[in-house]
Amino acid sequence: MQTTHTTETLQLALTQYIGTVNWYHHPLFLNFLYTDGVQFFFSETESYWLLDVIAFEYFRLLVNEPFLSIVVESESQQCKICVDDGNGKELATKQITFTTLISGVWKFYLTDNVLLLPSEY
Repeated sequence: MQTTHTTETLQLALTQYIGTVNWYHHPLFLNFLYTDGVQFFFSETESYWLLDVIAFEYFRLLVNEPFLSIVVESESQQCKICVDDGNGKELATKQITFTTLISGVWKFYLTDNVLLLPSEY
């Protein structure tokens, strides 16, 4: 089932997450946790593939960088993922040529083995 959210309603819904009650584990990386807000995003957008990309390609970057800022820009069924150190130093980028992810700019932080929304930081 595809999300019924528009970009604006999803962005507004995400701002409601300012902490987490539950912690979720990635099924293949048990030390990789994510929050209620992140779970809501992946559930609403049916984009667990993005969680896998972060787990398999960017989680390992925490070995050398204690904080990662992940920005996903989605438009016209394509998206670009940019990862930096939080201070603008680009660490990785990836172009996805086809996605059903809702259009918009989606931001996440990855630190202390936890993926969270900026409002949850």
